[in-house]
Formats: sequence, structure tokens, C-alpha cells
Amino acid sequence: MAKILATRPVLPSLDVTVSLKFWEEAFGCKTWLYDDGKFGGVQRDGFEFYYFFTDRKEVCEWTSCRLDVDDVDAFYKMAKAAGCVHPNGDIETKPWGYREFAVLDPYGVLATFGADLERT
Repeated sequence: MAKILATRPVLPSLDVTVSLKFWEEAFGCKTWLYDDGKFGGVQRDGFEFYYFFTDRKEVCEWTSCRLDVDDVDAFYKMAKAAGCVHPNGDIETKPWGYREFAVLDPYGVLATFGADLERT
């Protein structure tokens, strides 16, 4: 049977270079830039996603993604140190056993980091 091997979100940005720098500085990701700054990628631990340029801020603010991680508390410490935790996205354990927090990138894209406590 055919399998899906990975997903690679493509997120909007008003300035791709700034968005990539955010992930480098906050979470130690590797990044790359293409097409005169209109497209770029972020990679860490075998996971990757991409940014594309848009001039519409509302597109950024309406976009979100989730990142399942092995140590959500360690990523939370990185996010707190970088000052990017969403005002309503502090770390918490949900009743269904998922521990999560949310960050905002420089243009309002929401990224939720989390871990299923039963699987970690």
C-alpha cells in the first residue's frame, strides 16, 4: 500500500528573510532562501517547512501549523527566551493528554508546539 512519508507546510510571510531569521534565532533551525527572497525553507531534526512571500498580512494572521516534538517543555523554554510565546498560548496540558503552547512568527503565523504525553 502507498504511504505518505512526510508533510511540508508552506506558510506565508511579508518578508521571507525575516521569517527565516526568526526560526534560526528562536529555535536553532537551519534555513535557506530562493527566488530573490520570495521563497525559503526551515529545517530542524528532519522536519522542514517553507515560506512564500505575500503582501497580504491577513493571510499570515489566518495561517497556523502544528509541530509535534519530543520535549515540549524544552521548546517552550526556547520560545520564552525568544519572547515569541502567543499571549494566549502559554504551555498547558489539555484534558486529552496533549501538552502544548503556541508562538507567533513576526507576521502573525501561529505555530503550536506539542507532545502527546501518552506517546512520549
